[in-house]
Amino acid sequence: MQQDLIQKAKNGDSLAVEEIVSQYKGLVRSLANRFYLVGGDKDDLLQEGMLGLFYAISNYDQTKGSFPAFAELCIKRQIVDAVKRDSAIKNKPLANYVDLNTALDVEDDCNPLESLLHKEHALKIAMVIANVLTPFERTVITLFAQGYSYEDIAEKTNKSYKSVDGALQRARKKLLEIKE
Repeated sequence: MQQDLIQKAKNGDSLAVEEIVSQYKGLVRSLANRFYLVGGDKDDLLQEGMLGLFYAISNYDQTKGSFPAFAELCIKRQIVDAVKRDSAIKNKPLANYVDLNTALDVEDDCNPLESLLHKEHALKIAMVIANVLTPFERTVITLFAQGYSYEDIAEKTNKSYKSVDGALQRARKKLLEIKE
C-alpha cells in the first residue's frame, strides 16, 4: 500500500504527496527539534526537513530499502546540512526562507474544516512545484534540497552564482504567494 502511494507521489500525484507529508510531519518535527540553528528558529529547520522529505519522495528506490528509513535519513541529512551551511560565514541560504510548514499550516490538532484547508494548501504547493516553477528553478530547488551550496549548484548547472540565487529566490517567492 505505501509503495503504491510513494509511486503515485513520484509520478506527480499531489494527493499522494499530501498524504505522505501528513504521515511524516511528526518525524520532521521530531528531527528538527534535535538541532539548533544559531540566529534561526525551529521553523527554519522544519522547512529544511520538509525539503528533505520531498527529496526522499522523488528519489526513493524500493529495491534499496524501506521508505521510512530512507525518508528519515534524507530529512536528517537535510537538517544537518542546513545547520552546517548556516554556520559557514560565506553561505547564508536560510536568510530568506519560505517556511513550508507555515505554508501548509500543518497542526497536529485541527478540526475537519482546518484539515480541509491544510489539504488545499498542500495541493497548491505541489502544483506550484510541478507546474509553476521553471525547469531551472526546479533543478535549483532540488539541488538545494539535497544540501548543495550555491557554489556547487552553480557549478553543476553551468550557471553563475547570481543565476542560482535568483532562481532560488523566484522559487521561494512563488511558494510564498501560495499563502496569499
